[in-house]
Amino acid sequence: MAASLEEPVVLADDIKDHTILYVNASCTEGNVIVTQNPNLINIYKIDDQKALQSWSTKHNEHITSPVIWSEFDKKYIAVINKKTVRTWGEEEQDFEKSTTKNAKHAIKRILPNDSTSPVVVYNNGAVAFLSKIKEAREGPLSGNDNIVFCDLVKIDSDVCVLCLAQQENQLQLMSHWYKNEEWIQHTHQVEMAVNTEFVSCHTISSGTSVRIFILCLNGDLLCQTLSFHQCTSQVLQTISGVTKATRMVALNSTHIVLAATSKDNQEIVGIYDIKFGAYEIWKNLPTPRKSSIKLFVLHGHLFMLCHRTLYMYSYSCHPSTLSSILGHQRVNTHLQTEATPPGPMSWSKSKSPSTSSKANKLFTELHNVYLTKTQNEFEKKFLSILKSHGNDLEGLMSETSTMEQIVRRCVTSEKFWPHSILDQLLVHRLVPHRCINDIAEGLTKHEDVALLLQCLNAVGDIPEESLCVFTNFILSAEDSKVIEAVKRDGFSVTSKSSQPISESKGHIINKIVRKSYNDTFMIECLHRVTFNNVLVLLEYLCYLINNLDTKGSSAPDLTQIVNFVCVLVDVAPCLSFVFVL
Repeated sequence: MAASLEEPVVLADDIKDHTILYVNASCTEGNVIVTQNPNLINIYKIDDQKALQSWSTKHNEHITSPVIWSEFDKKYIAVINKKTVRTWGEEEQDFEKSTTKNAKHAIKRILPNDSTSPVVVYNNGAVAFLSKIKEAREGPLSGNDNIVFCDLVKIDSDVCVLCLAQQENQLQLMSHWYKNEEWIQHTHQVEMAVNTEFVSCHTISSGTSVRIFILCLNGDLLCQTLSFHQCTSQVLQTISGVTKATRMVALNSTHIVLAATSKDNQEIVGIYDIKFGAYEIWKNLPTPRKSSIKLFVLHGHLFMLCHRTLYMYSYSCHPSTLSSILGHQRVNTHLQTEATPPGPMSWSKSKSPSTSSKANKLFTELHNVYLTKTQNEFEKKFLSILKSHGNDLEGLMSETSTMEQIVRRCVTSEKFWPHSILDQLLVHRLVPHRCINDIAEGLTKHEDVALLLQCLNAVGDIPEESLCVFTNFILSAEDSKVIEAVKRDGFSVTSKSSQPISESKGHIINKIVRKSYNDTFMIECLHRVTFNNVLVLLEYLCYLINNLDTKGSSAPDLTQIVNFVCVLVDVAPCLSFVFVL
């Protein structure tokens, strides 16, 4: 899968004030600072969600800007009652003994920077280093203007502070650049459609520029690409289901996370592919939303405030292809634990209601992790399902979502690897196409060469990503495991061979090269094959070209070999020299 979103866990609950709630990086990797309410700060460990440290303020002292850790100063920093800055060390337990500084203007946020003192953003739009907080700062904003977003990014060697401000019914992007020991301000108006409004914003830095993603209420996703000398704007997508409660964070230049968007009359959180304009994966919100959503991304995790609970999601995100998007955009991975998973449907007129009811019951038991804890229990339930359908196995495929749940239960199980069940699913053509990539990831993880061969033999249309995963796995696998699998496939291995890879590996690579694929999709997926394995593959294909006359019918033909070589060379033109040699 190009993206995954695990089930959420609770990091903190009983959040009393959603306006101040914020998640920031701590002094220790793997820990986060949670500004939990206006009087409470906690340090949580991500792995086990334990609270490691806690500080609280007096009743009349309210935290008004999220607490940060300054790697430059080796201090925690909090803003109290808008103008008082408190700093304290990692080991200091008494918040009242923290160092105090007072500002002349109200502070919006303090932004950390590893190479300099933290930067203070004032409500009036001015910025200053924390070390110069006592100096008066007049800004471009008036009392009626409002900063809706601010962030600090490094572009080349420059520090740049970004502020998005609502100013007289217009959205202004202000950038403050620190150059030659002074702040230089640029302002650009954000062009939005008529009769819409700002909803959410996030930034991604890309070395020489920064991308500011801006989500509007009409669904427009704007991208402002900013450097010191210019700012360009474009509408990337128009996303359906956006509401005033929707929040967004960017994972990379092509993927964002959206929370509290509406899909199929449900509020969801999901990873959205900007390039193809579709959700790669999504889940229903863990609890009904009764107040504003908040969304953060840190240390490979998503943190989402929903109602009064802060949830944490593990996620992964990789470059996607159109084929994977088409396979995943309709998948709802939220499993209703209270409801019975849908059973198989059949259009066969001869199928009795009692048989259908029995199949429903078997599917429910198979999917229940408590009723099928062991591989033996799981296999018994599965074989009972096959037996209950007799010769009408097509009926199993008529409920695709049920089959997806079964396949994903097989490949994600941590307690066992159900080789025989997956083998049967492949043999009887019961695996939905969008699940092939999941099986590919699972069988390579478990080094199941025999199942890989079954997949190549039984599945006609294998996604390009899976073909690349198979190729990398086989070229890296131990020869002994491959030999054992190909013998079961009816291939006889000779003792001597002059080809660059073993005959057993060549047998499987031949099957991969003979598969149909789209050149464009294959090129996008070849990052799954290591450079060394690409070189080995090129050497083997050259060998095949020179020895086609001696190879049997199982070998790919000249056109298939040349096409595969062209795809490899298109990805890395430097490899053309290897091919020529």
